[in-house]
Amino acid sequence: MDDAVKIAIGDNKQLQVTNLEVVRARESVAETRTNFFPQLHSYVLAGYELDRVSFTIPAGIFGVYPATGPIPATNEVSTPARFAAFIYAYAGQPLTQLYKVNLAVREARFGVSLAEERLRSRRQETARRVKEAYYQLAQAQSEIRSAEAAVEYFSELSGLTDRNLKQETVLLSDSLIVKAKLNQQRYQLRALQDGFDLQKEAFNYLLGRDVRTHFSIEPQPPPDFLELDLEAARRQALEQRSEIREAHLESEIAGLDVRREKAGYVPDLSLQVSYQSFQNMAFLPQNIASAGFAFNWQPLDWGYKKHRTGELRAIAQQKEILAEDAEQQVILDVDQKYRKLNQARMLLDADADVQKAERQKLQEITHLYEQNAILLSDLLQQQATASQADSQYQQALAAFWTAKADFERAVGAD
Repeated sequence: MDDAVKIAIGDNKQLQVTNLEVVRARESVAETRTNFFPQLHSYVLAGYELDRVSFTIPAGIFGVYPATGPIPATNEVSTPARFAAFIYAYAGQPLTQLYKVNLAVREARFGVSLAEERLRSRRQETARRVKEAYYQLAQAQSEIRSAEAAVEYFSELSGLTDRNLKQETVLLSDSLIVKAKLNQQRYQLRALQDGFDLQKEAFNYLLGRDVRTHFSIEPQPPPDFLELDLEAARRQALEQRSEIREAHLESEIAGLDVRREKAGYVPDLSLQVSYQSFQNMAFLPQNIASAGFAFNWQPLDWGYKKHRTGELRAIAQQKEILAEDAEQQVILDVDQKYRKLNQARMLLDADADVQKAERQKLQEITHLYEQNAILLSDLLQQQATASQADSQYQQALAAFWTAKADFERAVGAD
């Protein structure tokens, strides 16, 4: 079973998808951190002008000189239609925005922790499903062995009945009944084997490998003495359950959302260097470069930030309440799984005693039948009772191991 769990943790497709969510969250942190550094932007508009570009400038506005006359000489300055370009580029280092970026990075890191907790929860759930499927396979395998033993038993009984028929100590109907029972057991064995093969294919799919992969399983032994401490289990669950960690992380994220929205009241101030260029355009300056500060602020938003902050604050309160509720749900879950595990152990012990008693009784009645001391119907009835006791024991054993896996999942064990 340990091998199966290890394979599933590494190859299960759903786990691989969840693991990629962690990768995405980590990339999101790195993406957000890039906003700490200077932002570089450029814009180029180039093309052939479809018409000339004209500027209306009063003649002589720059003076009238005897040697040259008025400057400009005409009221219009134009650029002929030709290839031209406009270039704009700037580099800006955020200043006041760094506080907002820092909050965003912290929230992104909480997102990584949240994704990791979800991955951990999915791993635990996958391990629980693998264990449960493994126990079901073990139960099916035990039922197959019991069915094989029953086929062998009825084969021997059929031979004994045929010998007694020749000696005229049993009726022909007794021989026919035994043969019919033998055929029924053979059919039951075939049905169990087919169902077992289907379970193995489903188990391979759960492990994330080819469904045709051949494997064998180890039979599950009877459990040792089990001693549990409910209070210790509760404490462990409160410390390790992913649901509680996720709820607290979501509460932290909601609190950061409130702080980020309130940070919107702070104006955006950046240190900026810009450059503009007008290529092949008359009258306009060829190059313009500047350095200074860029300021952006929206002083009047008609109460948008206030109401948005109030909305996020209500969401944060919801997350806090849900985190507290998650703890209570975990305690209820642990208590339920604890009691179910104890009940499963008691039922297993009782069914083990019944199985032992019915098997012993079957041996005794078989011996009596060989001595012609009882009827065949009594023997068949006891055989059916013993088979039922075996089946109940195997079901109780699988139920115990499943309950144990559920309890381990409830306390958050990895």
